[in-house]
Amino acid sequence: MLKSVLFLLGLMACLAWPSHSRGQEVLFEDTFDTALSDKWKIVGLQPEDYRVRDGALELRVKPLATQEPWPMLSVDLPFTTADSVVASVEVSVVGQRLQRGEFAGLCLLDPDGVSFMARKTNIDGYFVLAPGKADFIGEPGQEGEPGKYTVTYWPADESFGPLRILVRGNYAHFQAGPSATGKYRTFFHSAIRPSKEGLGFGLLAAGGTGDAERWVRFDKFRVVRQ
Repeated sequence: MLKSVLFLLGLMACLAWPSHSRGQEVLFEDTFDTALSDKWKIVGLQPEDYRVRDGALELRVKPLATQEPWPMLSVDLPFTTADSVVASVEVSVVGQRLQRGEFAGLCLLDPDGVSFMARKTNIDGYFVLAPGKADFIGEPGQEGEPGKYTVTYWPADESFGPLRILVRGNYAHFQAGPSATGKYRTFFHSAIRPSKEGLGFGLLAAGGTGDAERWVRFDKFRVVRQ
């Protein structure tokens, strides 16, 4: 576990990506206006764990198994990790807030399972966007020690806009946007397993112990190739 966690409680300048409105190919879209698209796969969920209500998808927060597959809705799509693909979705908690260890968001899937995630989560009582930005504070040669890093998290404020995963050149980027002012922000990026097939995205709400009923709302899910 990382030794030091810094919480940024205001807007900070971070890498912004411009909106790409031209030359996009819509690979999949679901606004959940009436019912689920038949392209969705239901993974590890019972009928009472998900519902379409008031023009959005709602998922019950489920305890997370120690091994995949995790409970989610997933969709397989025709792209590769070398492509430039963006998945986005609006995520908001319904009623009671998420408890420690619970999260909700969007994940990139490959043939081995979850490859990358963009989520809203409760860490030590703070509702934040994750993963956060890791900064190395150790000495050369200590890069493999988790305690030599600090992590900055941003508050999971809806003003940032929808959660986004940008896949480009075998890297994945956790973003949010557009905000109310049209900005896109990047919070984290990482190399991912290269793959030319078996890719897709998932929506999930999980973690915790399942001792109480909590729901998360998803809306305007869209995947485009740029």
